[in-house]
Amino acid sequence: MAYVRSGPISVALETRGSGPVQVLFAHGWISARRMWFDVADRLDHDRFTLHLLDFRGAGLSDRPAAGHDLEGYASDLRAALAAIPGAVTVVAHSMGGKVAQYVALEPPPNFAKMILIAPGSARAFAMDPRHRAMAVEAYGSREKIERFQRSAMTRPLPPATLERIVNDALVAQHEHWFGWYDNGRTADFAARLGEIRMPTFVLGGDKDPLAPVARLQADVAGRIAGAVSITLRGVGHNLPVEAPDEVATLITRVA
Repeated sequence: MAYVRSGPISVALETRGSGPVQVLFAHGWISARRMWFDVADRLDHDRFTLHLLDFRGAGLSDRPAAGHDLEGYASDLRAALAAIPGAVTVVAHSMGGKVAQYVALEPPPNFAKMILIAPGSARAFAMDPRHRAMAVEAYGSREKIERFQRSAMTRPLPPATLERIVNDALVAQHEHWFGWYDNGRTADFAARLGEIRMPTFVLGGDKDPLAPVARLQADVAGRIAGAVSITLRGVGHNLPVEAPDEVATLITRVA
């Protein structure tokens, strides 16, 4: 495990493999780098070097009071990119997908390609009082977090995998839970997405209640020049754990 500086804080960056192709994984809200373990296990470690990031407030990274917004998480992603030699493919899920799009507007020199997995939209979203109330109710409760996670998925998970993602949400910082929900989701840079000039792939699930395929096609793939949109059947929002074989296959083909 390595720790890189993102302004005044340290963020965790786990590395696996020793191959020439560099891949950086960015997780979603109330998640952590461990969301990607099943995908990482399926990739060829002689071909890839895999870098798994914990954003601030998650996993093994610092838990600052400030910076739980688009700029703060963008700083974390830029810090991870700066620590990796050579061209990097960023694979980003949900919240991490919105952050990756933002960083891609003015990309570091080694940010070469994006694979966006059920990404957040660059559009601002009005607060959904019902969904936020569910988040408030779930915070700090293992049972309610599990119910909250299951509501976003279609495929059943192995018990150990479900336990892993529930634990990561359970230990996520309070400021991470509600800072991103209240600040990051409401940030809007959709008008600038046409500025992105890098190969981009957008993967969604046709049963995703949080990032519907129609929205991904209109708000993400449809706004980034040359982006390729791919839909998986019978899966929900947490594709890295619901469909790790398919995600790993896509990375192998295009990274």
